[in-house]
Amino acid sequence: MPQKIKKILKKNESFLLCTHVDPDGDALGSLFATYFWLRQMGKSVRVYLEDRIPYRYAFLPRPESLEVQIRDLNFDAVFVLDCGDISRLGKSYELISRHTLIINIDHHETNRRFGKINYVRPNASSTAEIIFNIFSSLGTKITWEIAINIYTAIFTDTGSFRFPNTNAKAFQICGKLVRYGISPAYVAEMVYENHPKERFLLLSEVLRTLEVSEGGKVGIALITSDMYRRANASYEHSDGFVEYIKELRDVKLAIVIRELENGKCKVSMRSKDDLDVARICQTFGGGGHKNAAGCVLEGRPDKVKEIIKETVLKKV
Repeated sequence: MPQKIKKILKKNESFLLCTHVDPDGDALGSLFATYFWLRQMGKSVRVYLEDRIPYRYAFLPRPESLEVQIRDLNFDAVFVLDCGDISRLGKSYELISRHTLIINIDHHETNRRFGKINYVRPNASSTAEIIFNIFSSLGTKITWEIAINIYTAIFTDTGSFRFPNTNAKAFQICGKLVRYGISPAYVAEMVYENHPKERFLLLSEVLRTLEVSEGGKVGIALITSDMYRRANASYEHSDGFVEYIKELRDVKLAIVIRELENGKCKVSMRSKDDLDVARICQTFGGGGHKNAAGCVLEGRPDKVKEIIKETVLKKV
């Protein structure tokens, strides 16, 4: 597969890079590392990112400018990174999907293989791991900018090496990247110890909504628009709240339902052991990984909660 990508790079000069909306560390790290890689080769690169960069990833080196909307197809090829479904790119996805040369690089089990080239490896710890493998195969010079983006992507997508997707390759790659001047302590501080007080004011409200099922196997919490308003918080301040629910003893399935501005809710699920939340979320049009997945449903949080409970309580 890296050789197919190498041929595309030889034949083409201009590229569009994009990833999913509501980007996480793997999405951003993979996106920015690929940008610096292509620029290193003298390519013309445009980067499409509809959403703002979450504050916890603001330290990452990145392009000077990002495009929030795509109005033309004036590029030779498209790299879609860490995105299981092209519709998750944002409002410009329909235009982008018309391009004849899309390179789809991803590690989600539910990826829809929408590209001309589909480099999808569900066993990889992260999309960044796949990107690094491409770099290694093609003899790419690893700069500090590339290294810190790849390290951060792997570090965050494995939950600082705590999640089931953590593998030997993740440790090997991150060990190599430390030699390029990456400080693990610095990355950990920026990602996990750099929160504004609004996050904790919001968290205190969210935890009051916590409901644990009979038997203690399912934990569900809600985040409403009113909570955001009272805490003077934004959507990004609630990132990762589902992990707190997962930390409960005996809980096998953690769920956080976040109210969006469009009359819908984002449902985030995390599981332990063999419970496959990707399949659960697929029934609602979502997807992800076996132990970490999500979907979007119509309705207010309390209504969505009842819909979700009707489905998941039968499976746990």
